[in-house]
Order: sequence, then structure tokens, then C-alpha cells
Amino acid sequence: MTTRPRRLLVLSWLCGMLLTGCAPADPTPVDTPTPSPTAKDFTVPDAAVAMVERLLSEADSQQVLTVDITAETVEVTVLDSDHKPVAWAYRDGEIGQVPTDQQYVDQATFDVSRFNFSDVGALFRAAAGQSGSAENQTLTIVDYSGGNVTMSVSTVPESRTVFFTPSGALLPILNFDTEGGITQGITDALGSRLTVYSITVDSGQGVWVDYPGEPDTVVRRTRTSKVPVTTNVTARSVSLPLFLAARVSAASIWKVVDAARGAGELPEEGGWSVVIDDRRNLGAPRMYFSFGTRVVTTDIEGNEVIS
Repeated sequence: MTTRPRRLLVLSWLCGMLLTGCAPADPTPVDTPTPSPTAKDFTVPDAAVAMVERLLSEADSQQVLTVDITAETVEVTVLDSDHKPVAWAYRDGEIGQVPTDQQYVDQATFDVSRFNFSDVGALFRAAAGQSGSAENQTLTIVDYSGGNVTMSVSTVPESRTVFFTPSGALLPILNFDTEGGITQGITDALGSRLTVYSITVDSGQGVWVDYPGEPDTVVRRTRTSKVPVTTNVTARSVSLPLFLAARVSAASIWKVVDAARGAGELPEEGGWSVVIDDRRNLGAPRMYFSFGTRVVTTDIEGNEVIS
């Protein structure tokens, strides 16, 4: 009578051990990978503007030196409180300060709100239409030359850089063998300058103006067909008198060119140039035209004179 309960106890104990051994073990915790952030598309309207504003806020500076925008990245370089360049960027889904090798050498800073890059995709498409390439496009806003801040799109491999006006329109391509091209070229080259040593128009190269800079230097501003104004400063002195640039008229220049073509003195596609200055100290500038080997001198209204 006593063995049965013992057997039951033993069997109960064995079953408990078997059930315990058969119970599933506690699951081992497994780290669930965090999905990588979805890459932003800055060709979408307004996406680039919002990111530039956020980066400038992070950088805590509105003294902007450079803005660079690709389809997937945005980078801004600003001056910090010590007037040193610092860069902030959005890359691979993250925002942070990034290394920069940019040096500050008195280049112009600018207000990004002056430039319309609200639709980067449209700017990229317009640039591809002119340059013939849409490979790895980058939109850049920077002091291009002599304080002239420009917006442009470049590619890798490098094709022709395409420039835009601050409003987002394509920079006009000028033909200096037309009255309209001469007018715009002179306007661009002069900028806000009122007096100059000389104005030169070359039908195949562009328009440039020379005027005094710092002591013993001459500043030259040049507008070529497809590139905005560039500025070069050279250490030299000029003995030419200054004259009012407003006295120069594209219509008067074109009158002389058109007359030379009409008289058969200049082929229809022939190149020409004119230098306008007061080299004879007459108190008024004259225009010195070169039509091939022929030289024609006129007054500022385009009337031929004996030089």
C-alpha cells in the first residue's frame, strides 16, 4: 500500500522534469536594424531652400560664402564669429559640421534670399539644355570674381558651366556683332562705374572697361558671351584721362560698323573691334575702329574724323 504513492510521486517528479526540459527557452534579444533615412531629393521644389535655411540656422551665421546643392546633398559655408569659414552640410541623411579647406580672402558674402533656387530641378534641366550634360550636377552660389556673386550649374565630368541671373533665368548669351549685344555687354561691364579710362568692344571676344583701382593699379571688368563679368586687377599706371562712360552709345558704335559693311569695307561675317578713349587729351573720347587692316577714327557720335 505504501509503494503506490511513492511511485506516483516519482512519476510526478519525472513528468515535471520532462515538462521543464521541454519548455521553450526565453528568446535571446536581437537588435532590430534601424532603417537608414530615406535620401532627400533636393530637385523637388522648395526642398533645397528649406535645407539651406536649416543649415544656416545650425551654423548660426548669415554671412554666407558658398552654397552647393546636388540632387541629394546641400552644403553651406559661412563666416563664424571669428571671420573664419565653417561648413555645414546635409549628407547621407545627417546634418552636421563638415571639414572645409576654403580660405577667406575678402570675397563677398551674400544673402541667399537674393537668389531664386526654389526649383533646383528646373535649373538643372535648363543647364543640361545649354551644356549638353546632366551628369552629377551641382548648383553653386559664390563670389565668382571681384565681388560678383553668381549662381551656376556645373557637372562631373566637367562640361560648360551654365550661369543664371539671381532671379533664376539663364544668363543671356550675347552676340557682340549686334547692337543689342553691344548694349548689354557695355552695361554689364560697367556695372555701377561712371568714369573709365577706356571701353573696348571686340565682336568675337566681348566687352571690357578699364578704370583706376588702388594706387598704381588698373581694374578691368570683362563681359564675354557666355560668362558673367570677371574682374582683374593689374599693377600698372595709365596716363589716359578719365571720361564719362554714359557718353558712349551702342547705337553710335553700330552705325559705324553697319556703314563699313554696307560699303564693302567689312565682310558680313568679318570681325571688328573698337577702343574708346581720350588718348589725345581732347577733353572728349574718340572711337578707334579696326576693320581687318583698316583703321577708322570717329568722334563719340560715330562721325569719321581725321586722326
